[in-house]
Amino acid sequence: MGFVAVAGAIISCSHQGTARLPTGNPRLQFDGKPVVTQGMEAGVSFAAGAPTVLTPCPNPAPSGPPGSSPCTATVAATAGVSTAVAVGGAGVLLLGATGPTVNAAGPATWQISDAGQAEFSVAR
Repeated sequence: MGFVAVAGAIISCSHQGTARLPTGNPRLQFDGKPVVTQGMEAGVSFAAGAPTVLTPCPNPAPSGPPGSSPCTATVAATAGVSTAVAVGGAGVLLLGATGPTVNAAGPATWQISDAGQAEFSVAR
């Protein structure tokens, strides 16, 4: 298994807006940081001024297509959820996990671009 996401991991929208995942489940931690389980990523904002935003979603760019709009928040992951490690029945999110964003102009996605911790492996 590769990298698991922990509180403080960086999530990026498809337009390069970035935010930190604010919380994790303290029942499992890596380097003192709680892991992020499926569902905790939903509702993370990419809007300017939101407390976890590093870079607001820049869409629409000045040269962007008419009718484009910024991503405002994340929706639950559709891929990149561990089937090997779960906490309280919820799989942990992995580096590269992805899902849709809320975007008035149409489909856009998010992805975990930095898991926030070092590689983890399980001895078998």
